[in-house]
Amino acid sequence: MEMNNPREVTFMKHWIGRHVVIQRLDGAKSTVEGVLKGWDPVQEKVILGPGELVIPFRAIHRIMPRNAYPALNSIGYVVNHTIQFDNAVYFGSSVMIWRDNRLVSSQAILTSHDEETVTLSNGMILRKDEHDFVVRSLRGNA
Repeated sequence: MEMNNPREVTFMKHWIGRHVVIQRLDGAKSTVEGVLKGWDPVQEKVILGPGELVIPFRAIHRIMPRNAYPALNSIGYVVNHTIQFDNAVYFGSSVMIWRDNRLVSSQAILTSHDEETVTLSNGMILRKDEHDFVVRSLRGNA
């Protein structure tokens, strides 16, 4: 949804609680991802979680459901392939785990995986087809 149609702006209230990707209007059209926590048409802003990231309507180019956006994002990347799971286990990467719109873990460590499941360092076993695993990474200049 593009943010230049006032009718669509009020239509977005039903997205509250859903995992979305917001493409910003800055030069590179950077993206942020999270759960849409609030929609304020009076103050013309959205609130994105986790946390309380406030984004003014005027800074938003487009809002999309997360599943309609490519796997690469500003937080990290969604783990989909065996080699990605292998690397996350080998390097002890910090992984966010989502089940639908609910954050299961913000900093899990994967210890092993097979075709259908992932085992976390705390012993919990999760099904790959029921969860999204996001390896957190930093991008840009350090």
